[in-house]
Amino acid sequence: MVLNVMFAKLAIVALAAAAVSGQITSNVTIAEVEQAFMAARIVPDVIPTFAPPGLLDVVFFDDVTDTNIMVTPPGLTLTREQTAMRPTVFLTSNDTALAAPQTFVLAMIDPDAPTPENPTAAQFRLLLAPNMTLSGSLAEGAMLVNNTPAITDFLRPNPPAGSDPHRFILLLFAQPTNFSQVVQGIVNASTPRNGFNISAFAMQTALGSPVGGNFFLTGPDDTTTVRFDV
Repeated sequence: MVLNVMFAKLAIVALAAAAVSGQITSNVTIAEVEQAFMAARIVPDVIPTFAPPGLLDVVFFDDVTDTNIMVTPPGLTLTREQTAMRPTVFLTSNDTALAAPQTFVLAMIDPDAPTPENPTAAQFRLLLAPNMTLSGSLAEGAMLVNNTPAITDFLRPNPPAGSDPHRFILLLFAQPTNFSQVVQGIVNASTPRNGFNISAFAMQTALGSPVGGNFFLTGPDDTTTVRFDV
């Protein structure tokens, strides 16, 4: 039964990706994304600098309303329902160094756990997915596809009751050739999600600076019952 539900959800995600693939046209510029990261204090709270060569488009599929939701502009406020499923991401860039056969690492973190006022569990890692490859035209917005299981499986945003909205940040990195070997001694499936540091992790694994990024805000809603789950 669990497997059937899982495969059903995967099928929904695949359909959502098919629905938006080939239609990704960001209406923001890299400079505007950089400014949004600074305004939200992602720079310098989470990463020291942010000057990506590409745009990272993020699309959630809301299986309750059967709609796709693009995270644009960066900093869009979304509900827990809208962010319940792992998003599909697209990279747009004119940097030919990012074209195939380059692979990528996608990270999603919460720097405001359990609350923005008292982020004692930050950074909280919601996703760490290596070995992602491009499908489609990089210049027009290529979908990133997983070729291996995630190191940290996707966990839906779940700010605790009473919290202000959290920043949920997605960062894409070009994956170095030895990443799979190096990362084994740093993060694995059993590593606690809390207490993560994406900047330190990028240095340890030679990921370098992000090639794209995006973020959204999500707070608790009327169905939130947990205080905080690490």
